[in-house]
Amino acid sequence: MRNILLTLLTALLLTSCEYKDLCYDHSHWATVKVTFNWEKEPNATAKGMTVIFYNLDDPTAEPIRYDLPLEGGTVRLVAGRYRALTYNNDTETILYRGNDYGQTVEAYTRESSIEEGTRLTRAGMPRAPGTEREKVILEPDPLWGCLSQTFTLQEDDRDVSLVLYPEHRYNTITVTIINVPNLQYSGSFAGAMSGLSEARWMATGIPSDILASQAFEAYSVSGTTIQMKFRVFGHCPHEKGKHIFTVYAILADGSQWYYTMDVTEKMHDSAATDKDENINITIDGLPVPKPIVNGSGFQPTIDGWQGEEIEITM
Repeated sequence: MRNILLTLLTALLLTSCEYKDLCYDHSHWATVKVTFNWEKEPNATAKGMTVIFYNLDDPTAEPIRYDLPLEGGTVRLVAGRYRALTYNNDTETILYRGNDYGQTVEAYTRESSIEEGTRLTRAGMPRAPGTEREKVILEPDPLWGCLSQTFTLQEDDRDVSLVLYPEHRYNTITVTIINVPNLQYSGSFAGAMSGLSEARWMATGIPSDILASQAFEAYSVSGTTIQMKFRVFGHCPHEKGKHIFTVYAILADGSQWYYTMDVTEKMHDSAATDKDENINITIDGLPVPKPIVNGSGFQPTIDGWQGEEIEITM
């Protein structure tokens, strides 16, 4: 009798059970085809792009990063609402902060020095009066990027198209100094400028209003002309402060000279004309003395750097 009851119980259990495959992953993925449209920056030289996806339905979720070639590629994402931030990933000097949200990401560079930027390797190079408190930053690399509009992915979406339109996130300043005397006797030139932006917002392209200085090299482009071309994150509005430009010169006799000038008006006038992308400044004349050569020339009277302030004619 006992055996019969066990048999009946076993049969009942077997007929009442329904077996299903176990599902350990309840996420439903969508695929997105990402492409980069460079119509706003036809001369961009980026070599590869990073795209970071921010899940707007779950602000606590970690942003998802993909590194893609310039022709784009396909990515996989969980269904939801997103915004995508992109920037070129072939830079060396660019750092990022505020990475939790696409709207708060800032590009910046590490702190530097006048000596490092000018590459003159002379310790204790002077700062222009009034700029000593500004942090000196490293020159940024060429940078392009943008933040997409919000887009929504449904479960099991396939080949959703996302087109991103990168724009420049830096400016180029070119300073040309013409009619420079005694240029053939000079060993080397360099420069620095104050009142520049410390960083740039990647989403909007707006420069930071925190001011910094940058230093850079200079080159002779003719027998009487030197030029300095360098990249910046941007520059301050007129009411925020001044742009003091400093030229450093080391002559053939080893004497060291620096010249300071207020180029604020020239900066802002050029920015308005050139739509702030490429700022061009021309300065006429620089009082470089003739160094001592074979017993003749200007005799330096003091050791170290000798300074002179120059009035700029608009």
